[in-house]
Amino acid sequence: MTGLSPLVVEQCAVVAGLLAYLTGLVTVRPRPAGSPHDTLARYSNDSHMAVEKVVVVVIDALRADHLVTAAAPLMPYLQGQLASGAARGYVVHTAAPTVTLPRIKSLVTGSVPGFMDIIENFGAGELVDDNIIRRWAAQGRRIHLYGDDTWLKVFPSQFSKHQGVTSFFVTDYTEVDRNVTQHLTKVLPSDGWDVLILHYLGLDHIGHLEGPMSPLIGPKLLEMDAVVKNIHVTLEAKGLKYLVLVCGDHGMSDAGGHGGSSHSEVTTSALFLSNTIIKKRPEKVQDARQVDLAPTLGLLTGIGVPEGSVGRPIAELLQNIPPEKRMALHSQAARQLLAIAKGSGLHLNHGNVELLFQQTTLLHERIAQDLRQNPAGSRPEVERVCKFYGDCQQEVSDALATRQQSYDLPIIYLATFALLMILAGCVWRQVKGGPLAPRKQVVGTTVGWCAGCTFLGWLLVCAGASGSKMCHLLQPSAWLLFMAFVYVMVALASSSSSSTINRNTHKPADSSGSKDAVHYFLLFGTCLHSLSLLGTSLVEEEHQTLYFFTTTLHLYLIFKIIRFNFQGSGACQGHKSSAYKTTSKEEDTSYLHLPTQVKQENRELSLLEKAYLPQNKILLLLALSLVLSRILRAWNATGDKWRHLEDLGDILRALGGRTLVLVVVAGLVLSFLILLHTSWPLVLIALIAVFGRHYPFLASGTFEAQIAYLAIICLYVYGLFKAKLIDLRAHSKVPKMTEEYDVEDDKMSTLLRYSYTALSLLCLLLQRIDNVGMLSLILLQNWILSRVLYRLALARYLSWEGAAMAMSWLAFTHYFNQGNSNSLTTIDMSAGFVGVNSFHPLLHGILIATQTFGGTFLTYLAFLVHLASKDGSKERWQRQLYVWWCVRLATVTLYVLNVLCQRHHLFIWSVFTPKLLYEGAHVLVLCALTLYMWGVEKVCTLLEVTYRFE
Repeated sequence: MTGLSPLVVEQCAVVAGLLAYLTGLVTVRPRPAGSPHDTLARYSNDSHMAVEKVVVVVIDALRADHLVTAAAPLMPYLQGQLASGAARGYVVHTAAPTVTLPRIKSLVTGSVPGFMDIIENFGAGELVDDNIIRRWAAQGRRIHLYGDDTWLKVFPSQFSKHQGVTSFFVTDYTEVDRNVTQHLTKVLPSDGWDVLILHYLGLDHIGHLEGPMSPLIGPKLLEMDAVVKNIHVTLEAKGLKYLVLVCGDHGMSDAGGHGGSSHSEVTTSALFLSNTIIKKRPEKVQDARQVDLAPTLGLLTGIGVPEGSVGRPIAELLQNIPPEKRMALHSQAARQLLAIAKGSGLHLNHGNVELLFQQTTLLHERIAQDLRQNPAGSRPEVERVCKFYGDCQQEVSDALATRQQSYDLPIIYLATFALLMILAGCVWRQVKGGPLAPRKQVVGTTVGWCAGCTFLGWLLVCAGASGSKMCHLLQPSAWLLFMAFVYVMVALASSSSSSTINRNTHKPADSSGSKDAVHYFLLFGTCLHSLSLLGTSLVEEEHQTLYFFTTTLHLYLIFKIIRFNFQGSGACQGHKSSAYKTTSKEEDTSYLHLPTQVKQENRELSLLEKAYLPQNKILLLLALSLVLSRILRAWNATGDKWRHLEDLGDILRALGGRTLVLVVVAGLVLSFLILLHTSWPLVLIALIAVFGRHYPFLASGTFEAQIAYLAIICLYVYGLFKAKLIDLRAHSKVPKMTEEYDVEDDKMSTLLRYSYTALSLLCLLLQRIDNVGMLSLILLQNWILSRVLYRLALARYLSWEGAAMAMSWLAFTHYFNQGNSNSLTTIDMSAGFVGVNSFHPLLHGILIATQTFGGTFLTYLAFLVHLASKDGSKERWQRQLYVWWCVRLATVTLYVLNVLCQRHHLFIWSVFTPKLLYEGAHVLVLCALTLYMWGVEKVCTLLEVTYRFE
């Protein structure tokens, strides 16, 4: 190995390739054929139905069974209006991703935003697409907004009055709604507004904190019911034409989150209250789509349908419009959808829809003439014309809604090719046992020639694909692909030159010569896991695959050790002797030169004996780890199909009281025993503060959380300070060859141990109360398996590469043990606000990412800490990083290839794309680990805290 620098560069190239790939998945929304100005003029109308007051009440995360399909009177006033026929209710179907920003865009534009809008959800920009808000403002209507400040980011200049509230501060579900309602006492009686938009967040925050079955849900829905009742009664008393829309932006999963595509997330409620709608007692609740709300509001308020809307107006809400005008509105809506279909190149049933529209238009013109002569006649024909227009709208709208994605295939193809080439180099490096590009071979001239060749290739590709975004130098995709391909070219050039120069170079000292059955079992399982991600069901239930693999690995290792013991002492000695010979020749020659052995004679055998002696202890530890795996598996139900089943965490939350307190205390005590090897007073203070965060000594637990943050920071700073102090002491005394090696004298292991302790405490702080015990068991399993796998690898029960793959399995298993999945629903947003009093998007994002991927990062780091503290060969822990990276790169490359092939799959947005985002996040986790290890190594070098084994 030449260090981690080549790996860091390679990871940057892979990240660039992945980002370029994702830019190729950005939605290109279809537009009507013709100029936007013509479209706006054509579909604007001066309908007499234009209401004077419009109120839109958005209740964040309102489920369908909260209102329109509720079995119990959760919102009695609104449900009473539905029952009497004074209101119209609909089960509204949304699209993934079910997060606020894309759903607001869908609500006001009538289009289906792309999946990448979820990234913009943390930093929304101004909406440039045509929408009903812009049309209302252009018509001179005074718009007031109170609620979620996402609206202000999307529409920074359209509101005449506004006051936003932070949507991400999920720990508040009371004041966030009171700050909205308090404005109604002044706004409703006045005539200084035409459109009022209220966006309430409290229900969504309760779902994130406690789930949809929380006892807080009922009072919150009653509060919302009272708000809408007040609005309705006030508008009725004014005697003006009004329209009140009560709807959710998305639903809420059975776990309380949202972002995925489960039925409870993609269905929400919509209720219309208006004195311009014909009152009719409904026979059953009708279905509608979220994209239908924008054209419906546009036609009812006289502003027309927004350009780019793929929804169709809800026909029964237009029944009160005069027949001739109603036919005209339906004709306009159908004509716009057909124009969008034509503009997007969509072919509809071989022209049948266009033919139907043309025939309906002829019938429409004939009936319109009859109505002018006899306004009271032709009622059945009017309904037939509207029905034919509605059939056209339905056909085109369904086709457009299911084909809203236009891919930039040149970018996707090239990014996939770059990732495949980098993967090939990574596999080549692992097979050869050496680095792909020795740093001495990479010079500026080589990089310059490779960059020039890449530029020429870019010109050739753009000559045949000029419409791609990568052909525009101002687009980031061009530069991202450039970075990836320059690395590929440099790597190929360097590998060819190094193979010529170093053809007879032997493998590095740490490379295992022979691989046993355990190694090949781990390799086969790793490949099988990557291949399993090609199917949607196996993606949704990925945790089951990893649970099976880790359990099988435990049993396999236990069986192998037991079988070895039953072979007898003679076989044992023979194995030790052969292992010693192989090790001394191929792997463990570094131990011949250890300067810190207590004894000079037989110093190698003493280390090998240590690897063999505690076989019964290793068996006991493996059995304990197997029991821990079963407990952790039952702690949080995850996945898709069986997530609703009761798990250990649900039982603990239901029991509450003393039982939950005992579990939390036991978990914190166990964590203290594992982490006390650093600075136990600071660890104790931090753990007490963690307990205080869940059972606050003061009102909210925020102060206790801040104390924990302070203790964690002090602990990490103390680790840096202690390493520097040891460095100074080391300069004052040079150890002798026969001096016993003290782990505390290893500066890098000191920094890593304090880092591991600080991160463990931070993850404990961010966990939900029922997951504190779970994370303590993860820390215990990390402690056990890092030691067991190290001893087994040292004793050559398995290869070092096999140990790395085993820890990789364990890391991903711990990710799912925390309750995470491949759906965005399971992201715990509340973790971003632990101990935080104000809104800081970057800080919230870091805390959420730490809580989500902390278990994975800790598992990787635990093994590295143990290797650095027990082994003087830095090549050994560096090789673990190379193996982990190769496994991760193989998985993500295979998956992007799968997404490319499955881009027209029905579940591309609900299953494949969320998993692709998670795979990218796991790549970033490993990049962060590599970068940290590289930084620690460099800092130690700069401080002259060098390895004593070099």
